[in-house]
Amino acid sequence: MAIISDQESHVSVVLKYTVFFCNFIFWLVGAGVVAVGIWTYIEKNRFNHIQIKSIYDAIFDISIVFIVVGIVIFILGLAGCVGALRENVCLLKFFYYFLTVIFLLLVAGAVTAFLMKEKFKRKLTDVIQENIITRYTYDDDAKSIIDWFQEQLRCCGVGMNGYKDWNQNEYFNCTKKEKKTQMSTFACFVPYSCCKRPNDINEQLKNIMCGANVLELPFSEAAKKINTIGCVEAGIKFIETHVPVVGGLLVAFTAPMLIAIFLGRSLEVQISQQLGRG
Repeated sequence: MAIISDQESHVSVVLKYTVFFCNFIFWLVGAGVVAVGIWTYIEKNRFNHIQIKSIYDAIFDISIVFIVVGIVIFILGLAGCVGALRENVCLLKFFYYFLTVIFLLLVAGAVTAFLMKEKFKRKLTDVIQENIITRYTYDDDAKSIIDWFQEQLRCCGVGMNGYKDWNQNEYFNCTKKEKKTQMSTFACFVPYSCCKRPNDINEQLKNIMCGANVLELPFSEAAKKINTIGCVEAGIKFIETHVPVVGGLLVAFTAPMLIAIFLGRSLEVQISQQLGRG
């Protein structure tokens, strides 16, 4: 086999080290995300072990999501980094093929959700009601996520029943009152993040009692104290009224993936040409 000199090389040094350094950063980020996920999981389960009984328990456990996403980023970053540095065609193909699959799955998911909007909304509502509402009082991650969405979207609950969805949480459940069974201290409450004025006592502190006994009230009365619309419906309305912002976020999220696929493919072609020439 003939020896190829630097002057005869088909591989762009700029392209090679651009791919290398970008993936090196992704590799470090992936390792960091995995470390944070593992630390969070250990800390969260130190005193109260949360059992993983279904796929949804894993999906809605932020620490597990961090670990899985971190591992994917770590593997892709490592493949791209080593593939570029060692000019390894197999690793580069793995890198951009894997990214392409992820991109296509995201696009397919978005298109399916758009074309089957009502079915998607019902399924999403059912899944969140069954797996998030019930976790609120014992999973700090779920609590933080729910409170953030309810405050930002000014919503309460999940589906068409809105704030009444909190009857599905055993601590907030208000239907037991009618059956005259034992109830928790927070029965008939909703989380403070549902309230329209959660800082009504002190601007610096959240009044966790602001949603007291709201589940006993009819819609018109409850609406004076809390946001009553479900968060899925509120989220859809937000997207429909902020299309440019949502579109910009989607572009910002997918553009780096497309650029990485293009750069990885370009480098692989140059390496293949050089090997074929040799």
